[in-house]
Amino acid sequence: MTTRTKNDHLLATEISMNKTVLAIIVCSMFALPASAETISGGKITSVNAAATSFNYSKKKKNWTFRVTDKTVIRVGKKTGDLSDLKTGQSVIVEFHRQGNALAALIIGIGF
Repeated sequence: MTTRTKNDHLLATEISMNKTVLAIIVCSMFALPASAETISGGKITSVNAAATSFNYSKKKKNWTFRVTDKTVIRVGKKTGDLSDLKTGQSVIVEFHRQGNALAALIIGIGF
């Protein structure tokens, strides 16, 4: 007959926790595209609500970002929408490349 000791129980708990941590790491790898980039320090130069896009400029460089159904717009601590983007605003943009286009993942206003 085998008896379980406290160490056996701790070992089983540790193995279970390791599996949980591994599962979280694997899942988080798929949460955001690996090629996500961030840009800040520039301003919105125009917003095209019909095309769901906006232009951004920083140090004489210009980018056009697409706003998709997956884009999250944050106004301070609140969730916003495309109508919150205004010409001249300073924003932080986390984005990824889709071919030649840039798709905004997160747009931060007021940070």
